[in-house]
Amino acid sequence: MTVDVRPVVIAFDGSGESEAALRSAAALFRDRLLVIVSVWEPGLAMAMMSSPDSTGMSFPPPTPEQIVAVDRAQQDHASSAAESGVQIVRELGGTAEALPVPEDLNIAEALVSIADERDAAAIVVGSRGLGAVKSRLMGSVSRKVLHDTRRPVLVVRAPD
Repeated sequence: MTVDVRPVVIAFDGSGESEAALRSAAALFRDRLLVIVSVWEPGLAMAMMSSPDSTGMSFPPPTPEQIVAVDRAQQDHASSAAESGVQIVRELGGTAEALPVPEDLNIAEALVSIADERDAAAIVVGSRGLGAVKSRLMGSVSRKVLHDTRRPVLVVRAPD
């Protein structure tokens, strides 16, 4: 009998929902490498500052230095979140690797792509439980992951 040693990809942003998913994955997949993925959005400063606000007023475009500073802060936050996820897994007796990644298209597609690249045994995501209306308006990473992959997906809701 062959032992399946493929890793498990886990979405982690430091929220309570993602921590619940991380802890569940650490318990369920104790003997596997857990790849802790934290996604950051390059160009966020440009998108936020160049969009009109609720009054219809636009802001001047950010300087190149401001864009670099916001991108660096986003990347640092993603790296820190992924490393804190690794620390939680290690405290629970598991093995983990931090993987902060820039979001090219959307978070769900990034997770599915990483799972495919790593030939992951499963993908684990937390669920915020936004409800049908908010989820449709804002999107649902868990729903998109379920739709876009053929790999097993574990969706974990944080305790109320």
